[in-house]
Amino acid sequence: MRLHQPMLGAAAPLFEYAQDVPVIDTHEHIPRSEKDYNASKIRFGDIFAPYVINDLCSAGLPLPPHTPPAVFCLEEDWGKFGPYWEASKHGSYARALRLALQKFYGVDDFTRDNFRELVQRINDNNRPGIFKRIFGDACNIKCALRCAVDLPDRDDPILKANVAAPSSAAAKGYFELMAQEIGAPPLKTLDELIEANDRWMELKVSQGAVEFKSFARPGEQPDRASAEAVFARILKEGTVPDAEATPLVLYMRDVNAKKAAQLGVPMALHTGVWFDFRTLDVKHLITFIMRHPETRMDIYHLGIPSVRDTLQVVKNFPNAYLNLCWAHIVAPDMVVQTLKEAVDMVPMNKIFAFGGDYILFIEKVYGHLHMAKENIALVLGDRVDRNLMDLDDAKQILHAWFYDNPKHFYGL
Repeated sequence: MRLHQPMLGAAAPLFEYAQDVPVIDTHEHIPRSEKDYNASKIRFGDIFAPYVINDLCSAGLPLPPHTPPAVFCLEEDWGKFGPYWEASKHGSYARALRLALQKFYGVDDFTRDNFRELVQRINDNNRPGIFKRIFGDACNIKCALRCAVDLPDRDDPILKANVAAPSSAAAKGYFELMAQEIGAPPLKTLDELIEANDRWMELKVSQGAVEFKSFARPGEQPDRASAEAVFARILKEGTVPDAEATPLVLYMRDVNAKKAAQLGVPMALHTGVWFDFRTLDVKHLITFIMRHPETRMDIYHLGIPSVRDTLQVVKNFPNAYLNLCWAHIVAPDMVVQTLKEAVDMVPMNKIFAFGGDYILFIEKVYGHLHMAKENIALVLGDRVDRNLMDLDDAKQILHAWFYDNPKHFYGL
């Protein structure tokens, strides 16, 4: 079948076994409840964002001035869209999308003749029960961590919360929001911000948060005086450019790490991939990880493209873990080769296999997960074929990467 890699040798029974393995989806950005998702009319452009839109723009699709691809919604105009789709549709971002079309809609491509009908069918499928049909029935996902500034509906049986702390932002409005949530007066000093941050994190854990999100960023030991100066400037000006906010962001990231350890929850750390990826290099995290050995660190996205550096970080520090969310659709062959090296370097209890990292058109989660299962089967199957592991051990590791390891790490 087109779009499905052939599984040869030991990869074949491992891929078959993977179809029945329960999955914990370590990273999504979907709406806070199925009710909110059902209320979303999925536009043509939403189907491609994220991440196919980035490949379309890389191929030359014009963007309005100063508009990042992540917030650009395509028009339903095949003449403007078609040439760039043809240039992008064989990439791994598009492959996950096309696998979803194949599974749920019986086609594996967008064409001039079918794209409007597909948009209508996708919206028709967005009805009550879609979370169960996609996450549960099609993917066997038992739990999905939703990353946002708010929490998912606590009554949702699938979604758990990964929360981005307002104190990691560089805008007065976020600080005001945090103060309002905990019933505090407007924040005027750095000490007040720290106290509010700690109370806010306590509140979020009491409301169900299982992780707090931050990111790699250039900079070494945070300096309190510089952080205070940035905070005072934000209170006066409302916001400051992202790069100029670094002293405060780094300082508060340390505050978040200390509190996360006290609360017994991990920190997620975005690394690599986006835009000027030099600023998101995993090596920027080394001194941060060393300063907080008591805080469990969830290293996102394999650090692409610095994948070997990421393995070295996870190998060297007991509190650092390797999360493959997003990675399988960024660069599948890179993931396979890196994981072959990871089996040699990283203890098997420190790897999390999957996180979809999508927003709307959640059918793409299925396509991404299919690719993740292929990749893991290829890696562990190669190990069996080279007589370095038996098939039962490979199955146990596969199960652990998709389910047991993240279940234990997040305390689910």
